[in-house]
Amino acid sequence: MALIAQNDEESSRERPASKYSQYVGVLVATLAAFSIGTYLSWTSSALPLYNKNGTLPVSDQEGSWISSLVPLGAITLTIPAGMLADKFGRKKTIWATTVPLFLCWYIIGFAQSKIWVFLARFVAGAACGAASVVVPMFTSEIAEQSIRGLLGTIFQLQITAGILFAYATAFTDSLHVIAVLCSVAPALLLISFPFIPESPAWLVMQGRKNEANDVLKHFRGAQYHTEAELTRLELHASEMRASRASIMDLRNYQKAICITLGLMVFQQLSGVNTLIFYAKKIFDGAGSSLNSSTSSVIVGTVQVIATYFSTIMIERTGRKLLLFISASVMSTCMFTLSGYFHFQNSHDLSEVSWIPLLSFAIFIVIFSIGFGPIPWIMVGELFMNNVKSAASSATAICNWTLAFLVTKCFQDMVDLMGISSSFATFGLISLIGTVFVSFMVPETKGKSVEEIQIELYGREIGSRENQ
Repeated sequence: MALIAQNDEESSRERPASKYSQYVGVLVATLAAFSIGTYLSWTSSALPLYNKNGTLPVSDQEGSWISSLVPLGAITLTIPAGMLADKFGRKKTIWATTVPLFLCWYIIGFAQSKIWVFLARFVAGAACGAASVVVPMFTSEIAEQSIRGLLGTIFQLQITAGILFAYATAFTDSLHVIAVLCSVAPALLLISFPFIPESPAWLVMQGRKNEANDVLKHFRGAQYHTEAELTRLELHASEMRASRASIMDLRNYQKAICITLGLMVFQQLSGVNTLIFYAKKIFDGAGSSLNSSTSSVIVGTVQVIATYFSTIMIERTGRKLLLFISASVMSTCMFTLSGYFHFQNSHDLSEVSWIPLLSFAIFIVIFSIGFGPIPWIMVGELFMNNVKSAASSATAICNWTLAFLVTKCFQDMVDLMGISSSFATFGLISLIGTVFVSFMVPETKGKSVEEIQIELYGREIGSRENQ
């Protein structure tokens, strides 16, 4: 009996005694994601405030540049951010990217020249791009395996919370107040993050095993036996050093890269960012009986709730089915918006003025459980471990580039062919996306990476490279 009690005690010490520090660390780090969300949706609340009450004069074309400079800036630091995090540490890199996320709000909110607004949006975008790489890296490395998936979803949840927050600031009707309120999240991160320890995985990679041991005890509990986890971290670090891949190595994964990049194309060309960036403007044009700011907040709230429940849906339903349903419903929503704006000028639609809000909300819900998160999940499932980092960088570059192009070109599309035809174009692209999903995307749920490689290539990727 004494031996059994001793074994039970040893087993309990091998399991983390507390998850509190992990949740705190993730919630603090993902304040950067909250800030990303505010930068993405700020244009919805702020652009309509220009050209009145003594604010800067901003044309529609200049407004499209202000909107699109965030994803354009993000492109510049997406790849270097990983390198900086490997050299200087996750903690220092996250803190450094938070400085411009904080300062740029005051430049944007109090600028006396449009040039400063453009510059601040671009710099903030670069910081957003860096944070979008390093923060998920940090959160996955401090989380224990049993809750890693759950903590991983907090990043996307914080982005949607930031989008909702920026929508809500529209009620202040002041560019200055909006900027100050949006600066609160990065300010809290700057103040609190120095008290969060460094990633134990990075410390092991730097040969600082004693510090990693202390950090693991901080995140897992003082009584936690760290030996087994430290051994796993050392093994992983040695494997990464021995088999680190570059983007050029993705040529051995042509089918996988075609699928992931294709999914990113249909994700961004669905028009989701045009809805997020121009929500208030779209609702103003729709002539809804509800205030446009209220409609935006409703959509933002729906997005947060949908993102929260998306994890359950994704784990219980196949990836391919959710992608197909997502693309189909998004296409329907865009065609519905197109039809509403087409008949708006020739018919009295006051009795159905709720259609834009409903279509908008359904689009966001179905995007949040399908084409929003699943393309990123597929990156982790279609590639072997040694090239996942390179694949993530390639898809992130593709994603931010397309986000820039769609956001910048939306105003040009509206000027050229009208808002109805613009939404119809997005609907047609999502319709094509259903065909892509049907014929190109494999079902990966419940399959190992090796099984997926055999399904894609007929054999494991390793055997192909050795031939």
